[in-house]
Amino acid sequence: MLHLLLLCLDAMPVLAKVLSGATTYDTLLGARHRASRTLFAEELQVQHTCARMEHDVQRHRVEWDTTDRMRRLEQEHQRAQAERAAQERAELEARMGRIMRARGA
Repeated sequence: MLHLLLLCLDAMPVLAKVLSGATTYDTLLGARHRASRTLFAEELQVQHTCARMEHDVQRHRVEWDTTDRMRRLEQEHQRAQAERAAQERAELEARMGRIMRARGA
């Protein structure tokens, strides 16, 4: 019983505080907490927006790099085709020359 009485006496300041309601300090502390939460939420939104913009920049850079590589590959392919066509034309002309010389001889 003595132990319960001491416990109640020990809890008395907390109970008095709870029963007395909010003080000016509590109100200001609550307002500061709300302001901090709002600022934190806005900072997160700014970070998210910056990250999204950076992602867009990287995506755009990758698109340009890909387009540039595709253009270079297409040019290399066209050059290789032109070289093969020139080689085939030279071979055909050489064969025609041999055939014409063989007919003329």
